[in-house]
Amino acid sequence: MSTSTTERLEGLTFRALITVVFAFLLLPVVIVILTSFTTQTFPTIPQEGFSIKWYEQLMADQQLLDALTVSLLVATASAILSAIIGTIAAIGFVRGEFPYKEQISTVMLLPMIISPVITGIALVRYFSQIELPSGFPALILGHTVLSLPYVFLLVRSELVTYDQDLERASRVLGADPVTTFRHITGPIISPAILAGAFIAFVVSFGEFTATQFLISPGTSTVPVVIYTMLRTGLTPTINALSVVLIVVMLVVALSSRKLSST
Repeated sequence: MSTSTTERLEGLTFRALITVVFAFLLLPVVIVILTSFTTQTFPTIPQEGFSIKWYEQLMADQQLLDALTVSLLVATASAILSAIIGTIAAIGFVRGEFPYKEQISTVMLLPMIISPVITGIALVRYFSQIELPSGFPALILGHTVLSLPYVFLLVRSELVTYDQDLERASRVLGADPVTTFRHITGPIISPAILAGAFIAFVVSFGEFTATQFLISPGTSTVPVVIYTMLRTGLTPTINALSVVLIVVMLVVALSSRKLSST
């Protein structure tokens, strides 16, 4: 067998393997989408036609709509805070020199490492000490703590490979630090900031374990409401809600990619 034939077979095998892996990963999503259009009262793949009644029921379920609103507000707020704080922290750690810098940097990554249960309990204890009310304030700050490390890591990695001579040239030409960041540093590291903010949004939107310790009546998030509904039985309404969440995530991902490329 010739070398070119062997390489062609290896390429086809690799593509086939990648196709199988992606099909395996996407199959559950396809099943969720299909079962959301069932005509039955339980999730089944439609066999006798499609129906959108479960989406109509979702739009009429005020509890689910309120939970979706809460999740969107909390995820957006925590993503913005994580992007701001994470960027400032990354700049400080890359540019600054102070004792125990690496140790403190490791501590900042602890929310990614330790169990969300432990983080949730620690946050509840701390918030009670500073008398921070549960609900939106606790949810936003708690989710910011959980998602901050992702922004910090991405922005710090971008700054490590960043050519600081560009900033020095800007300063030599008379620009102040704020102007330099706005026109030089900010645009260069903005893809990392946007990517970190998107990951922070996703982490916050899907966070369940620690969220249970931070919610209050009227501020339940979508994962908590879904878990409560699953305890009483699985209905196609949950599948319809899952499809809505998939669409939301796709919109956020495509928007983030478009903004990063501009």
